[in-house]
Amino acid sequence: MKRLLFLLCTLLTVATLLRAAAQPAETTPTPAPESAAAAPACEERPVALERDFGTLYGTLTVPARGAETAVLLIAGSGPTDRDGNNRGLRCDCYRLLAEELTAAGYAVLRYDKRAIGSSVLDDPTLVAELTLDQYIDDAAALADYLAGEGFRRVVLAGHSEGALIASVAAQRSPAVAGIISLCGAGYPIDEVLRLQLAGQLVPAHMELFVEVEQIIATLKRGERVDMTYHTQGLQALFSPSVQPFIISQMRYDPRQELRKAKVPVLIVGGGNDLQVPADNAEALAAARRDARKCIIPGMAHTLKACAETTLEGQLHTAYGDPTLPLAPELVPTLTEFLGSL
Repeated sequence: MKRLLFLLCTLLTVATLLRAAAQPAETTPTPAPESAAAAPACEERPVALERDFGTLYGTLTVPARGAETAVLLIAGSGPTDRDGNNRGLRCDCYRLLAEELTAAGYAVLRYDKRAIGSSVLDDPTLVAELTLDQYIDDAAALADYLAGEGFRRVVLAGHSEGALIASVAAQRSPAVAGIISLCGAGYPIDEVLRLQLAGQLVPAHMELFVEVEQIIATLKRGERVDMTYHTQGLQALFSPSVQPFIISQMRYDPRQELRKAKVPVLIVGGGNDLQVPADNAEALAAARRDARKCIIPGMAHTLKACAETTLEGQLHTAYGDPTLPLAPELVPTLTEFLGSL
């Protein structure tokens, strides 16, 4: 049972997001890594964009010589802030990526999604009504903002859940010139749940698998589930406060959304990604055959080079060590794509 609940929490980190969003934002700045001192001079600007919930806050880094292309870096699920850090886990992956791309000549905007970090809700009770569509609209609005700042090209680089957000946001903003999927899921969340849970529960715990199937099927229909009489662990996971987000997420198939986006696409997967294995990148590439695809050997889900092959080992390295560098092939792969646009 413990293994099952851990698996479910990994796949559906919305519950963690909501709990974190209800707490005061932690805004203590993270020190820049030592490698930043060797990077070419750049300008760092705070960004604040008014939205229907309050204000989206971010950091825009621009090369000293300026840039024609701006990359909007969209964070993954859970309480992941603009630097790529979660409560209790600091890896600075987005900060490092922004600095390296800026050093290569590209502007990068990374931001705290609504209800995360500094982008707090004016009305905290709205945390129970968060949906993926709100995140998508926020990303599209930021793409339009960058275009309004004078950048000739805006590229959406979405990590993990952010890859799906990028694919849909690109359809809603005419400013978007390209999409980069970084360790993005290749299957809808309900399919992922069914496949993973079948492997864990069948045949030993068929009754629990049937219970989860019923919950997933109801949410997939867009209906909320009364969890009163369900197993206690599932009550917490599929609580009423997280169901609107799960329902909205289930409406989207990453493969279909990537196919709908009419801009060039780069699909990047990690050869050592334990959260979103490389077969997800293969699934996305099969759906979008004109896309560029790169599976980076040894890259963990956090975009870091990591030799550890267990979750426990990666938590102390790829997820929890801000000094660990990005996978060496990552930035050259991204800049090659960006330079082709």
